[in-house]
Amino acid sequence: MIQIKNMTKNFDTVCAVNHVSISIEDGIMYGLLGTNGAGKSTLLRLIAGILQADEGGIYVDGESCYDNPECKSLFFYLPDTPYYFPNANMEDMAVFYAKQYQQMDVDGVRVMAEMLNLDVSQPLRTFSKGMKRQAFLILALCANTKYLLCDEVFDGLDPIVTEVMKNLIREAMRERQFTVVVVSHKLRDLEDICEQIGILHKGGLLSSGVMEERTSHIHKFQCVFVDSEKWGEREALLQKELDIVKCQREGCFVTLIVRNEKAEKLSGKMKEYFPIFCKEMSMTLEEIFIIEMEESGYDIRKVLH
Repeated sequence: MIQIKNMTKNFDTVCAVNHVSISIEDGIMYGLLGTNGAGKSTLLRLIAGILQADEGGIYVDGESCYDNPECKSLFFYLPDTPYYFPNANMEDMAVFYAKQYQQMDVDGVRVMAEMLNLDVSQPLRTFSKGMKRQAFLILALCANTKYLLCDEVFDGLDPIVTEVMKNLIREAMRERQFTVVVVSHKLRDLEDICEQIGILHKGGLLSSGVMEERTSHIHKFQCVFVDSEKWGEREALLQKELDIVKCQREGCFVTLIVRNEKAEKLSGKMKEYFPIFCKEMSMTLEEIFIIEMEESGYDIRKVLH
């Protein structure tokens, strides 16, 4: 378990991370979201022990991590632009990492690279951006560390490559006890793979939590009414009976987002007003966080876009 306690990091007059506290359970994928300059990459380097905090600390399984080589060996840090030696190929980097990580699976690198049609003997400098991302994710996974820290690992990739990389992570998490912390500035990159999400803004933590808990009490319904001119009085009645977070109408088409009610009750209540169509729709991660942050006084679209 990773525990970040009251972490603060300043660079001269800039507070990059401001009193952040997060607990990350073992065996999950934790997404850290925020705009450029929000403090995401700094926090990731603090966790990896590359930077030292001005206040607070990082604890892994109860032990302080900074200046603790055994603790640091549990992490593989994958930066936004991974470093490799001039003219090095995947095999060269695998041998190099094997000197740092005792459980590095060099043969596994070859097998996974072959599955993805990557030539382990080809210089990495000749790889495309997507190929480099795949190559270094393979190296990171084959290091067999307990924790993987990824900085913008899906940024700028096409949907096919992104899905391939997500599947690599999913497979590793199925096979062993493995925790992944991934940084991104795009909600859509993480919504289908992360169990928990935290949002950073201007160095501070706005929100952190389990996705299932957030989605379980928020419901979205889309309905179509023939006599849309009567919708005003219907909406007023519904507002009295239900905790309506958002109501949007375009002609006969109505979208309702409601909190704290069971879907069965909501469906029955909506049908009392005789819609010709009424269906519960799934909520996206972006919609959920827009609601959560707006209620906290933030415009999440400005925070994350």
